[in-house]
Amino acid sequence: MSARRGLRIGAALLLVLAVFAAARWLPIPAAGDAARADVVEEVSRRLPGWRVARATPSWEGAWTVVIRCAGHQIDFQYVPGHGLGPGDAWLQPSNEFSWSRLARLSDHGRYLLWFGDPVWAPRHSCEQEIARSGIAARDRERD
Repeated sequence: MSARRGLRIGAALLLVLAVFAAARWLPIPAAGDAARADVVEEVSRRLPGWRVARATPSWEGAWTVVIRCAGHQIDFQYVPGHGLGPGDAWLQPSNEFSWSRLARLSDHGRYLLWFGDPVWAPRHSCEQEIARSGIAARDRERD
């Protein structure tokens, strides 16, 4: 009887180890994140050609977004809701460079906002940024 008991304990331990190994090394299936996809789509629509390097949830439905293009980086908080209509979002840039680029894309003259369904949505493409930085570099070389 003790041999059977030892065999069952050994089999149970092997089963537990197999389950832990599977949990450790098998990929975790994940469904699509609709909220993240919406944020990435809106950023890509407003800033075509920029690569979304990171879009992670931060606080109360807000997202931390980092986009890159030709050595330039814009990082900001994308805050949907919070007193705005459905589909509208506040933008909170984290530095002066990001502020200068996003201010031109705002749908509001006073605040940095993106409306969900604007009549006209300003855009700032990666190609525009490359051209702008090339002109600035050329002007610095002349000085």
